[in-house]
Amino acid sequence: MIEISSFKSIMRLCLLLLVAFTVGKIEAVPVEQSSNHYVRVDAADATCQSSDLHHGGTNDVDRLKALCDANEACLGFNSRGMLKQIVGVGCRDNDLTEDGALYIKTDKAPEVSPLPLVPLPKTLTSGSAAVNLASQFVFMTKTTDDSVRTFMNGAASEYFKIIVTHHSDAKNVSTGLTGMNIIIDSTDMTLGIATDESYKLSVPSSGLATLTANTVFGARHGLETFSQLVRFDLESGMYMIANTPIAVDDAPRFAHRGILLDTSRHYHSIPTIKRFIRSLSHAKLNVFHWHIVDSQSFPLQLHTLPTIVNGAYTPEEIYTPEDVADIVAYATMHGVRVIPEFDTPGHAGSWCVGHPEICPSTSCTQPLNPATNVTFDVIGKLITECKGLFTDDYLHLGGDEVNTKCWNSTTSIREWMQEKKFSSDDAYKYFVAVTHALARSLGRKSIHWEEVFNHFGGELDKDTIFQVWLSHKTAAAIVAASYQCILSNQDVWYLDHLTISWQQFYANDPYMGITDPKQQQLMLGGETCMWSETVDDSDLFNTVWPRAAAAAERLWSEATVVDTTAFQPRLEAFRCLLTRRGIGAAPVGNKSARTAPPGPGSCFSQ
Repeated sequence: MIEISSFKSIMRLCLLLLVAFTVGKIEAVPVEQSSNHYVRVDAADATCQSSDLHHGGTNDVDRLKALCDANEACLGFNSRGMLKQIVGVGCRDNDLTEDGALYIKTDKAPEVSPLPLVPLPKTLTSGSAAVNLASQFVFMTKTTDDSVRTFMNGAASEYFKIIVTHHSDAKNVSTGLTGMNIIIDSTDMTLGIATDESYKLSVPSSGLATLTANTVFGARHGLETFSQLVRFDLESGMYMIANTPIAVDDAPRFAHRGILLDTSRHYHSIPTIKRFIRSLSHAKLNVFHWHIVDSQSFPLQLHTLPTIVNGAYTPEEIYTPEDVADIVAYATMHGVRVIPEFDTPGHAGSWCVGHPEICPSTSCTQPLNPATNVTFDVIGKLITECKGLFTDDYLHLGGDEVNTKCWNSTTSIREWMQEKKFSSDDAYKYFVAVTHALARSLGRKSIHWEEVFNHFGGELDKDTIFQVWLSHKTAAAIVAASYQCILSNQDVWYLDHLTISWQQFYANDPYMGITDPKQQQLMLGGETCMWSETVDDSDLFNTVWPRAAAAAERLWSEATVVDTTAFQPRLEAFRCLLTRRGIGAAPVGNKSARTAPPGPGSCFSQ
């Protein structure tokens, strides 16, 4: 007599043998290049039903394509390896969680730009001829200025290493594209908001390419564009450029294009910051907004304020003045401005560890104490020393999320406000005005967060710059009041909001709601923001990229470049380019940022 438990065991064994036999037969299909095309559909986006055929015995995407091609009844498969009979396009698969995907067979190839550049240049023309890079391809800078030559030699050397990544036994070839002439019209190497970043690139079907620019920074953007055109050809073992002759005439739409990185909530190492800066340059972003300190930690060492670094998490998690100078120099070589932020009077609790005298009390540490000149002496010393470390004209002084409860509950501050006949808002305004004047006296233009404008409107100096984060609508009010503005609205351009899609990043235009040409001139550009409450060196890059590239194209390319369908294949190619360059960008198809790939497969199919 067979017991039920034994019967179940026998049935399981039979099923396993049957599956093994079936899979064994299926696995005999050779893995060749699929003759069909497959559209990847995220499970959460699917809308219709599918039915199972059988499991493919693998979750390798390329092998599953071959298995599906060999079965007439198969119309697709899922990321768990189940071959499918699918009804319609964009099918729901109840077998999958939201991070899974379906691959649906189609006889139509996806439309891919022959020149998958990100960001898309202002004007671009191309032909149909392919040209190889000659074995002795060389970059040649035409200039009589030693500083320009040194800068461009360094940039050309870096890009040569980026382009030529594979060892090959290909024979020496002297024909094809033999080199590039780089012509710089100006010896001005100042990097700032007014820097000319335009360039022109000509790639013929043979002979010499030509790159012309008014500045070294424009020329560097041209090298980035050129590097994105080059592909390694496996059959010949040579590097090739398709669709020549190519002519590019390019310039950015906005002057200020950046990413904020918070190094207070989590410390980011110096090598990581340099890699982060390098990643910005690949997307033609030109601002590293360094939110260097906040309530949680003060990782910056200053010679004139030796105890202030006591607010760091540990002595290992700091930046020395020499570290800062090195980072700024590295950023400049990559065409990236570094704008430091010292958020005051709120978000400043970590200042109190090394300087308790500038805080309301030991139990109520922020906002910083406006009633004592010692506070402004410390801030003045900080700005003075940082002026020698950070070369940019801009300094961010924060001013957001100021809760004045500590001022009202501290006797000395309350008495000071009564003597001055100040309300809490008046004290807030006084603090902003004094720090703004300090920055101005030291030759720095101050940036403040949106709340400063919301509180004081047109009462502040017209050289004040406001950064919007609460509401995109405030940007229109800021420029209407004749102030300059930077857009970073949290509902779309906050990178720590993991479920905001790249399509939403792409659609966010700084000019939205601003139609007056004079007011549009006051919109400097925008930044995406990488707040680091849940980000450190381990997950920084796959949180930032590839979504930040969508914002990068919005800030660089023409206003008419808005088609997400046309952008997607270029974004997918750019994501793979970043990963090949050592920047760990997450798959474009992820529903949530920094999610792992859904399964084995090519970078280009995820």
